[in-house]
Amino acid sequence: MQKINKLGSMPADTEKGFKKYKTASWGDIPEDIKAPLRQQLYDEQLGICCYCCKSLNNEKTVIEHLKSRRNYPTKRFDYDNLLLSCSISKQCDNAKGSQELLLTPLMNECNNEIKLNLAGELESDTERGKEAIEVLNLNSRKACQHRKDLFTMMGEVFGYDLPYKPPLEMKNEDVLESLLTFLTDISQKSELRYIVKKLTE
Repeated sequence: MQKINKLGSMPADTEKGFKKYKTASWGDIPEDIKAPLRQQLYDEQLGICCYCCKSLNNEKTVIEHLKSRRNYPTKRFDYDNLLLSCSISKQCDNAKGSQELLLTPLMNECNNEIKLNLAGELESDTERGKEAIEVLNLNSRKACQHRKDLFTMMGEVFGYDLPYKPPLEMKNEDVLESLLTFLTDISQKSELRYIVKKLTE
């Protein structure tokens, strides 16, 4: 999990469509109405899941209500309550359901309260950080293995020996960005940037 800056507002076409379907259940709202919103959230999050920070390029996505539709019905069309999540089984949005998180991707603290170790596991020293990792199932075997695979790729591409952390100079934004120029896909670049930053914290 990392901080997401909500810089946009509801796309006009989606807002107009939501007014038409104001009393409909979320699943009954046509996808063509949600599509501009989905794309804007993707761009805002730089192509990665709001919770696990995995690239959404090859994943099915779901528009996530940070505060659930069931518990906060008045917030279901609130742009600041909407994020884009992967729909991996038993993880992220799928695992969260209607549960409320005390630590969210909209809080600055999520950058510092959730760390990454060399086993590919996310960890936290705070209760709310531990709870978020557990509720979202961010340390599933598949998620940890994916991160470890990224470590291997980083070692090969950036030229350092595993299992050591990336060189400290990669903490420098300019150095990191220059190293990531070989990636043209924004979501893959964002995913790798997230991993490097977590490992060099």
